[in-house]
Amino acid sequence: MIRTRTRHIAAVSVVIAAALTLAGCADKLVSDDRIKSQTALALDMPAASIVISDRQYDGYLTTYYNAHTSHGIYRCRISGGSLNVLGETDPPECSRR
Repeated sequence: MIRTRTRHIAAVSVVIAAALTLAGCADKLVSDDRIKSQTALALDMPAASIVISDRQYDGYLTTYYNAHTSHGIYRCRISGGSLNVLGETDPPECSRR
């Protein structure tokens, strides 16, 4: 009985440690390629023509970045991407600078 309880506590500890390590890590879960492809859809242009720079993460769910295109520079934000929302993101919102 003590062994079973010890194993259960160890397993729960590992799960909690992993969850705390990864919780809210949208900046790690949302890759530049994923941001680029979603921005391409939002701006209606090919992903190959977009360069992502100045990526900043607010520490919770939103990533801010600049999207450089042949049409100009756009300041964008994309929300989501953390484990809390199973990696899902909202479409990016971009405005021309």
